Amino acid sequence: MELLFKIYDEVLYLCKQLKDKTNLKTNYIEYISALLYIKYSTDSFFYDDFSELYQERNNYYIAELIDDELERIRNNEKDKYLFSNIKFKDIIIYRDIGEENILSVVILNLYKIFENKDVEQKMIVAVYRALLEQFIQEKELVIGDREFYTPNCITNLMSKLVFKEGKCKVYDPACGSGNFLISANSILDAEVYGDESNINYYNICKTTLLLCEIDNSKIKFSNTVNNEFVKNEKYDIVMCNPPFSTKNWIENANKENKKIFKEYKMKSTSVGDYAYLLKCLSYLNENGNMAIILPHGALFRNSEKETRKELVNKKYIKAVIGLPENLFFDTRLSVVILIISKRKADDTILFIDASQEYQDSSYKKCYEIPEESIQKILNVYNEKKEIEGFSHVATIQEIENNEYNLSIKKYVKQIKPNIQVDKIPLAYKILNLEREASILEENIKDVLEVLGMKEIANLKIPKNQDYDFDYSILGKNIRKQRIKKGYTQEKLADELGISLKYISRIESGASGIKISTLAEICKLLNVEADKLLFK
Repeated sequence: MELLFKIYDEVLYLCKQLKDKTNLKTNYIEYISALLYIKYSTDSFFYDDFSELYQERNNYYIAELIDDELERIRNNEKDKYLFSNIKFKDIIIYRDIGEENILSVVILNLYKIFENKDVEQKMIVAVYRALLEQFIQEKELVIGDREFYTPNCITNLMSKLVFKEGKCKVYDPACGSGNFLISANSILDAEVYGDESNINYYNICKTTLLLCEIDNSKIKFSNTVNNEFVKNEKYDIVMCNPPFSTKNWIENANKENKKIFKEYKMKSTSVGDYAYLLKCLSYLNENGNMAIILPHGALFRNSEKETRKELVNKKYIKAVIGLPENLFFDTRLSVVILIISKRKADDTILFIDASQEYQDSSYKKCYEIPEESIQKILNVYNEKKEIEGFSHVATIQEIENNEYNLSIKKYVKQIKPNIQVDKIPLAYKILNLEREASILEENIKDVLEVLGMKEIANLKIPKNQDYDFDYSILGKNIRKQRIKKGYTQEKLADELGISLKYISRIESGASGIKISTLAEICKLLNVEADKLLFK
């Protein structure tokens, strides 16, 4: 373990040196990735285990030599995209007179790590993946507008939920860093396939799989975001964390895609969550299983009701599982897992509310799902158990009665603790608070009069108004933006951690609002504050 931490510190130092000594202020781990790829690629025949590169480290043209080797790898692997977005010769290096070239320093130190006989490849894997996590948390890995790193606790859970015996082909159409495929390889007897449309994600995914000694030849760079990914290939398992709520999903859809969307009554005005789900579904073979991550809104948005109805009535949805909030590095929002199976036969859907199954991480800023909670979810799923406050097996008739709303809280009712309140002491406390508030108000007026500000002391502020904004206007604007976002009052209250009645009072203009709560609402609804505060 001590050696592992030492390697971590050494590689982290090299990354920081690239940041400080060059113009690379973010994403410098991609350049470390390229050097790791040169080291571990079986097609890297030009240099013998990195030693030739090490020998040439002080060459004035070392950057060009690295670029040449990457070009050779691309040619050998017949992959024109791999690391095609980066050029070592384009790096601007800052150094004082006599100071060693930072690329020479990086190569020297990596070579020392590689040459250490006590260093195993699995240590390099652990260090590389830990650095990815750290740089995502520190916002020093900024390569797109979607969460490309799905935490291991989620990918492991999903791999176990779709488990199949024997050899199976596993596909991820938006594979990001490759965590789904790595989990599948460790849990299943898997042959992995994947597509990725972001070249930065693609480089990282290919490198991660290479380091894990997983065949990465079936990972392709292709445009999944614009819905051009139609394949004749069928897979046993599909797992995916697609971009949420994309709005341009229909623009470049081809005939095959449009046929799928029409079959499931997908409206072009809705966001793209079900566009990804439906295409993932089309990749499944007749006995295939699928696990996909979606936002909660996909369970109840009215614009997608007919699509949900088709999926429910075809008996494809096996389970809806709600996860805790704050599991991802860049958002606190909770998500759901939908389990889909083409061989599902019965007319029930299992709902699991695992929103409370989390623990603080010892080294990350976000939560984790502990192993005992993963096992609890799996036991309930495999046995189709009903546990009060945690799971419910709903019939299709029950779902039809709820107008195909799949919101978990409609089926799994939370157990409310029976809190006994001694009303008389509570009433006295309320009266005392009111008295203290009255005294404080009079004290403030006295102070203002002493300061010669008597006119302010006597100023009456209407109860529904504070400073320069009117709460009735604020409430109407919040309601408008909430509906536009596809949130119900219940959903907004859940995300904010406040009562439904309070949300209702805010929207009616009958209640004030804390600035911190207003900020959270702006963040959730993705709207600027002035659009809520003013007409």
